[in-house]
Amino acid sequence: MSITAPALPDATAPAPDSLTAADFRAVCSSFVTGVTVVTARSADGVHGSTVNSFTSLSASPPQIIVCLARTTATLGHVLASGRLAVNILSHDQEQVARVFASKESDKLDRVEWTSGENGAPLLEGSMASLECTVMDVQPQATHMLIVCQVTRAVHEPDSAPLVFFRSTMSAGQALAAAV
Repeated sequence: MSITAPALPDATAPAPDSLTAADFRAVCSSFVTGVTVVTARSADGVHGSTVNSFTSLSASPPQIIVCLARTTATLGHVLASGRLAVNILSHDQEQVARVFASKESDKLDRVEWTSGENGAPLLEGSMASLECTVMDVQPQATHMLIVCQVTRAVHEPDSAPLVFFRSTMSAGQALAAAV
């Protein structure tokens, strides 16, 4: 069965009246997100970046979407290798998130990690990790939207997450899994 995307009507998006980037960010910060670190290994080394633009796309096949800024060094490693890992941070990894949010070049020298099966770094202490193969990359404004096939996933079911809300990181609570 083949599904084709419906044709969209010809429309030009109206210019935002008075919506500033600061206003938009303030509204978006009202949505609680998890905190992840996307890592990759290429011939040029290993790199990683803190990312909260991450979501599941499909369970069958298992796919995710990650958005990386065009200016981040991590993007180059992802594009060169075609592989990445998403490390979902646990409640006590705020300092790890801050390291990977920096512009430093030696981020992975400052944390404990192991190589995943796909070669991408897996951060010690993360509550979950997804090893992925890049399937599609689409430019979108200041970022690249990256669609990935998940090839391996591990998690600690009783761990609590690190969450981001209104520009502040804090420990989330571990919730009991639905039975």
